[in-house]
Amino acid sequence: MTDSVATIYDVAKLARVSTYTVSCVVNKSAYVSPELTERVLQAVRRLDYTPNAVARSLQTRTTKTIGMLIPDIANPFYAKVVRGVEDRLSKDGYSLLLGNTYNAHDAQLRYLNLFRGRQVDAVLLFMTSGGDDDVQRLVLEKKPVVCVGRVPQKFECDTVTADNITGTRLAIEHLIRKGHKRIGIVVGELGLSASMDRIEGWRQALTSHKLKADDKWIEAADWTEASGLDAANRLLDRKPQPTAIFVANFLMMIGVLRALKQRNIPVPDVVEVANSDDSEWLDVFSPAVTTVVQPSYDMGVSAADLALARLANPKRPFNKVVLEPSLHIRT
Repeated sequence: MTDSVATIYDVAKLARVSTYTVSCVVNKSAYVSPELTERVLQAVRRLDYTPNAVARSLQTRTTKTIGMLIPDIANPFYAKVVRGVEDRLSKDGYSLLLGNTYNAHDAQLRYLNLFRGRQVDAVLLFMTSGGDDDVQRLVLEKKPVVCVGRVPQKFECDTVTADNITGTRLAIEHLIRKGHKRIGIVVGELGLSASMDRIEGWRQALTSHKLKADDKWIEAADWTEASGLDAANRLLDRKPQPTAIFVANFLMMIGVLRALKQRNIPVPDVVEVANSDDSEWLDVFSPAVTTVVQPSYDMGVSAADLALARLANPKRPFNKVVLEPSLHIRT
């Protein structure tokens, strides 16, 4: 054999069958007798043949690829969501193209244009703040879109989220039961539904226990460790200081803990920290941090399910899936 890449014609010649038969065997698109199937598969193995995905996409008008945008794979929460998506898509023979936006609108736009150029069959994404118009354009183009974790405010599409109001309320009520009355909250950008839902959960928990939900205890950041540190310092500069801080994600929590360490403030004895992203790391982490366990893996599976359902039936009504979180008490 030569070093050139084998084609479907090479496989057909070696197996002594038509190219149509090879296509049926490789794509499992029609019945082929066991004898011919085995001849084709032997030729495929011998020639190390790989089907031409571009040619197949031109014939079927699908690429069997899904594009997905997440804020930051360094956050364990997003890694679990991606795993759920990949596990579900692989069962139906789909591949995943993944991009990190770092919550930047220009990165989201760049990736969406890339996905359009690659003709992905559907897009799953954690939408960036201010990125509604880019995503709405895809929806209007009838491209299957699933918004994960964050619900768009300007348009309708398939969505899957965790119940952030309930999750935050569980964490704040736990802190109140421990005697805390001045509880700060650090969320992401205020334009995102996830941030507003967490503030609502914080507010509901405080008011239900007849505590004042003063806006001075709310700090918005941008989901990064550095922004979490800055937000914590703003809270800790207030007099009196908060006795507890609830943080909306794992990376900002690291920043909050760093701010407390720099000020030599014992955790949880003087200021207690709770967080919205759980991780196995926190089981051996010091200081101990109580967390809201978001159903991250199930969110990924559900997002993939919604995309596949939309591909199977483009005219189906939009579906909104809301998954329930739980509380992992470590303090």
